[in-house]
Formats: sequence, structure tokens, C-alpha cells
Amino acid sequence: MFHVRNIIRSLKPQWLVPGAMVASILFVLGFQIFNFEPVNVSPNSSIISSKLIYIEQSDDLATKILNENGAILVEHPQGEQSFVSTVLTVINRDRLKKNLDKSGPLILQQKENGRLSIFDPSSEKELDLMGFGEDNILVFRDILER
Repeated sequence: MFHVRNIIRSLKPQWLVPGAMVASILFVLGFQIFNFEPVNVSPNSSIISSKLIYIEQSDDLATKILNENGAILVEHPQGEQSFVSTVLTVINRDRLKKNLDKSGPLILQQKENGRLSIFDPSSEKELDLMGFGEDNILVFRDILER
């Protein structure tokens, strides 16, 4: 029979860090071997509507969303930090990593499962807008409904 007091006395604090490291490595290997899918990723869904747009930010930090003809759909003046400028920052960061032109078009798309996303054809990155909250994406939802 095991004596709990003897087992506790034999454990040394120096074994906790290597033990935690081994447990972490086994956890990661388990995910790789069994190919678990993340819980929060929604399955791919077909695109039901899309629109070609451009997002521009001027030197005075005014942000504009333009259609394919260059007409202004939405404009946020200087000093109004908006969700649109945050989206543009994320897209430009991906373009900068790949040394791509920042003025290329974007595709605003709505999928069958109701999610909105912006796809950048030049960097081949898709930005799911649903993670930013319903209030923030109303701007893009309105653009798709026009």
C-alpha cells in the first residue's frame, strides 16, 4: 500500500518545471497526432453576396470606403477613429509583410452562414469581421445591402 506522506516527501520542487514542460510537449504532440480542429473555427460556407471595395486613409487620417468606380460609400472624417481604420491597419500590415501595393481592391463578402468578411486578393488573406462585434460591422453590412 502506498504511503501518501512518503510520496509527498519524495517530491521535490525542482521536478515541477521539467514535469510541466514534458506535460506541455505531450499535449502539443497529442493535438498534432490526432489532428484536432480548433473549437471556435466555423466551417467553410459558400459566398452569397460580394462587392469590390477600396478603403483609403488620407494624410489627415480621414477614412473612406469607395466602390469600384471610385464613388465614396462611407466617409469618416479626421479625428473620428473608426472600426474601418482598424480594419485597414490590419490589411495594410499583411500587405506590408509581403511587400505589396497598399491601394489594391478588397472584396467584401457575406457567406451563407451569415458571417461577413473582407478578402484581400493581393495578400490572399481573409479578415472575418464577425469577431469585431455586430455594432462595428453595420457599416459593411449596409454597403452590401446597397
